[in-house]
Amino acid sequence: MTVLSIAADDLFVMRVTKYLSSNPSNTWQNSYEFQATAVGTEADLLELANQLVIFEAGMHKDVVVFDRALISTWEADSVPYNPETFISSTLTAVGAVGDSTTIMPLDKTLSIARVAGYGRVGHIFLRGALDEDDVSAPAGTSKLDDRAALQTRLDTALTTSGLTDYVGTTPVAGFRMVMVNAAGTQIRPIVQLRVQGVGSVPTDHAWFNRTSPTP
Repeated sequence: MTVLSIAADDLFVMRVTKYLSSNPSNTWQNSYEFQATAVGTEADLLELANQLVIFEAGMHKDVVVFDRALISTWEADSVPYNPETFISSTLTAVGAVGDSTTIMPLDKTLSIARVAGYGRVGHIFLRGALDEDDVSAPAGTSKLDDRAALQTRLDTALTTSGLTDYVGTTPVAGFRMVMVNAAGTQIRPIVQLRVQGVGSVPTDHAWFNRTSPTP
């Protein structure tokens, strides 16, 4: 499996790395899994990554800077090193949501449910997507003040980016968004992305300040 020549059912991981404009040294990332539904090329993966970045930009505040996209085959890094298993691309995008002066701490995330057609729900935790005005904490538990408005933002970001073409049981593009278990034996298509609430994820999580493994 390579990123240069794609066969139907090949699996790929796309990771988007970000940081706050006030602290470029502290990066974090979100990852997404996709399954090819047709043969394709490197250009198809790059277009998908571009649409994913547009989607994420539509969800993040304008103090979030997009640094890098990494496209890799779902298979573990190979030894010896095989450069055809990944693409690393520098980004210049920033978040597209408003002027943010009261952004929530990075351990408070917007939790988005990845709803599969069957089995457990997965999650995407977006740091830098919430302002203090989006959240209240009755009895000390954080909650969204207007979940419907954030769902509208999510739906708009999906449509604007074209990522809707990859979500559902019968995607119209050459890939579909999926969840894959650790062994790679269970592949579940994502049929819906839904705003769920406020998630607390510590800033010492493995998503922060990741480095590439040494081959």
